[in-house]
Amino acid sequence: MILKFFSGEFILNHVYDEIRMTGKFDLEIVVPGAFPLVFPRVRELSNCIDEYYPHQYTNGQFCLASDLELRMFFSQDTDICSFIEKYVIPYLYTYRFYEEYGVYPYGERSHGTMGNLEYLKDLFQVDDWKQVLDIMLFVVQSSYRGHLLCPCGSGKRIRNCHGEILKKVMNAALQDECRAILFEIERECNRKAKNGKRN
Repeated sequence: MILKFFSGEFILNHVYDEIRMTGKFDLEIVVPGAFPLVFPRVRELSNCIDEYYPHQYTNGQFCLASDLELRMFFSQDTDICSFIEKYVIPYLYTYRFYEEYGVYPYGERSHGTMGNLEYLKDLFQVDDWKQVLDIMLFVVQSSYRGHLLCPCGSGKRIRNCHGEILKKVMNAALQDECRAILFEIERECNRKAKNGKRN
C-alpha cells in the first residue's frame, strides 16, 4: 500500500463572522494508498494543540468530521487541497477560537454514531430524529424513484423534496454505513429494554 505524506509549517490566517484567527502549526497529512476509501490522516507535530483538546484522538490525529460526512465529501471531491480548505483550516480555526474564547464558532457535533446522526439531520434539514431514521431506512431498503413519497414524511414526491440530497447519499454508497448505524441503534434499544426489565 502506497502512502503519500505532506508535512511542513502551516500558517493559519482565517476569518469567520468578522473574527480573525492566526497561528503556526507543523502539520503532517498522510494520504493512504486506498484513498478515498480510507480517509487522509492529519496530525500536528509540534505540540501546538493541547493534548486534552476533545476533538483529536489519543494518537494526535485530528477528528475532522463524522465518517458519513467525510464519505459524502470524498464521493464528490478527491482533491486534497479542497479537503484542507473544507476541513483542516476550519479545524485549526476552531481550535484557536476555542483556545481564545472557550466556545466552538461553528457549533459542535458528537463523536461516533451520534455524530453521524447529527450530520444526517443537518444534511436533510429535518426537525426530528424519526425523520432521520425513516430516511436512513429508505436509503438502506429502496432505490431512488422520484415519483415516490419522500421518506421525510412531508407528503411531497421525492423529486420535489429531498430528491437531490438522496441521490447524492445513494451515489456515495452510504447504504452499508446507514445499515450499520441502524443495527447499532437497535442493539442499544434492546440493551436498554433488557436493563429496564431487570430493574
